[in-house]
Amino acid sequence: MERRSRLEMIIYFYSRDDDYGWLSNFWRANQIVDGAVYPTNEHFYQSQKSIDYTVRGWIRSAPNPFLAMKAGRSLRSGKELRPDWENLKLGVMEKGLKAKFFQNEDLKQKLIETGSSLLRENSPTDMFWGGALNGSKNMLGELLMKIRKEFSVKVGEIQ
Repeated sequence: MERRSRLEMIIYFYSRDDDYGWLSNFWRANQIVDGAVYPTNEHFYQSQKSIDYTVRGWIRSAPNPFLAMKAGRSLRSGKELRPDWENLKLGVMEKGLKAKFFQNEDLKQKLIETGSSLLRENSPTDMFWGGALNGSKNMLGELLMKIRKEFSVKVGEIQ
């Protein structure tokens, strides 16, 4: 964690083994989406890339999130990869993250407890989902902060 100002911190996450590893898509937390159980958000996200339901099922049941990622990244355009994937990927990621945090109360509470901290995936290579490099988009962090805000609004409505 790095201090940005007196009130705002930056929380970097990447590896499951880090203090904030639970923010990673590789963190094991079952989530149910459209009736199917996924062991990690990475399994869900990568499986949604395929137009083939058999391939989706294999990715969903991959032994670990790294293999799910490799399988999803190996899908070929024009063959197994959904032709509309680039237009859908943000919505798919958000859907998976909402399932992960809505369905796992401990993770939901941890996310809320990050307060107003800026969340950044500290990926050394991913300029779209990650946010550690200059010019990167940090879309994973942005979606996590959006979901955190939704939780905070709901908590405020209850009080």
